[in-house]
Amino acid sequence: TKLILLDSLLQEMFRSLLSVTLQLAGVVSFAWAIHYQYYRIKMPANMSPERMKFGGVWKYLTFLNMILQFVFFSIALLTNFTKSLTKVRDLMFASAAFPMGMFVGVIFWSLWAVNRELVFPARYDEYIPSLVNHLMHTTVIPLQLGQLLLVKHKYPSRAFGYTITATLCMAYLAWVNIIYYFGGFWVYPVFSVLSPVQRVGFMVVCSALGGLLYLGGELANKIIWGTKGGKKKQ
Repeated sequence: TKLILLDSLLQEMFRSLLSVTLQLAGVVSFAWAIHYQYYRIKMPANMSPERMKFGGVWKYLTFLNMILQFVFFSIALLTNFTKSLTKVRDLMFASAAFPMGMFVGVIFWSLWAVNRELVFPARYDEYIPSLVNHLMHTTVIPLQLGQLLLVKHKYPSRAFGYTITATLCMAYLAWVNIIYYFGGFWVYPVFSVLSPVQRVGFMVVCSALGGLLYLGGELANKIIWGTKGGKKKQ
């Protein structure tokens, strides 16, 4: 019995060490990527005329997601030292950080696979190194999956959590259309090559994907940790 308890304690310590390492990596990587995109990317105006117009980098979902991920992983890291942040961490993970983070990675690389010019034209490569591109669009996937596997989260009620996710999706799509209306351009090239009907369809699909990612996170959390992040099934 003592050996079993010791083994369980060692496993818990190892898992805690891994989770702290992962969260620290998330904080550092997103902080650096945010700094790089905001301060170090100096792209000629003729290369990307809309980049610094209406909204600046704050119009890009990638940048907004990096802000979200930086805040989330900072809170997750601090939660290891103060349990008062546990509810905030869990709510952010369930309704925002996991679904939005996975959404950015899935949508970006899906569009890249179809035609990278729709989302990240090749001419940007000279100004945005491959490493930065991956910190912006790729690392969020293993970081969020690692958080899911290593840390027990208590999900909110589906109605509440799903409503937050849906609100975030709708808010960004509204922001995209506001930029087009007042700025006269689409944030991403993919919107400009679609007809109005196709554009609406694409937005509906994106919204549905955001909802599916919320449900997928909830299901995975239940499988790994038990009902709504309760005691893990033995």
